[in-house]
Amino acid sequence: MTIQERMQAFDQRYGREMEIGGTCWHYYRLGRGEPLLWLTGGLRRARLGFAFMERLSARHTLIAPDYPPLMKLDEFITAFDAILQAEGVERFTRAGQSYGGLLAQAMLAHRPPRVERLLLSSSGPADLGPSWLVVEWAAIALARRLPEKHVKNLLAAGLLKVVSLPEEESKEWRQVICGILQDELTRADVISHFAVAADLIRRRWVTREAFSNWRGRVIVLSAENDLTQSRKDIPRYERLFGQVEVLPMGEMGHTAAIFNPDGYTALLERALS
Repeated sequence: MTIQERMQAFDQRYGREMEIGGTCWHYYRLGRGEPLLWLTGGLRRARLGFAFMERLSARHTLIAPDYPPLMKLDEFITAFDAILQAEGVERFTRAGQSYGGLLAQAMLAHRPPRVERLLLSSSGPADLGPSWLVVEWAAIALARRLPEKHVKNLLAAGLLKVVSLPEEESKEWRQVICGILQDELTRADVISHFAVAADLIRRRWVTREAFSNWRGRVIVLSAENDLTQSRKDIPRYERLFGQVEVLPMGEMGHTAAIFNPDGYTALLERALS
C-alpha cells in the first residue's frame, strides 16, 4: 500500500466526527489502556502520524484531533474538553508535537487537574514574549493579503525546512505533505495557525504561576538536529515547571513521529512507563 492508502485506511478505521460550537471536529480514537491526548503539529492533520499511533495503541488509548480553522484558543480548549468527555476520558497524559506542544501547554495552564503527565516533543516553551506577538500579527496580515496559492506555498516552504524526510520515501512523503497543504488546507487554516498562537501570547496563560499547584510530570523530547530547538529551551521549561525530564532523541529530527515510527514509539513507551 502507498502512504496515502495507509493514511486513508487509518482514517476509515479510527476516524470520528463531532460537532462542537457549530464546528465539525474530526479526530481519531484507537487503542486500549492508559489514555493519551495527542496534539499534532502545524500540518494540522493527525493522520500523518498513523504509523506511530498504531504501534503505541498496543498499550495506550490515543485520541488525536485534526485542527479546524478556528481563531481563538478558547475554541480549541473547549473542543478538546468536549472530545475527551464524549470519549469518557477523565485522567490522561497530554502530548504535543511542535505546534501541538504550544496548545498542550496552554490547555494545561487553563485546565490542570486532570493531566497526569505533559509530554512535549520537538516543541518550545509557550511563555512567548510580546515581540512574538508582532511576528504573529505580521504573518496574519500577510496571509490575508497574498493570493491563497502564495500563502500555501509560503507555509509549505517553512514546514518543509524542518522536515527530515526518509531517503527511501522522500518523494512519496513530499507528495503527501504538499497534497494536504494544497488540497485540504485553506487560507483560513493558515490564518488560524498564527491567530491561535497570537491569542496564546496575548492572554499570557503560560506562566510559572499557572503551573504552581500542578504536580504532574513534564517530559521533553528533543533531537540534536532539530532546527526549531534552542539550548535555552530546557532552562525556560525548568523556570515554568520546576523539574523537567529530558529524553534525548539523538538525530531523529523534528518529525520523528511521522518518519521514524519504530524509534519514536520506543521513546514514547520509555517516557510513559
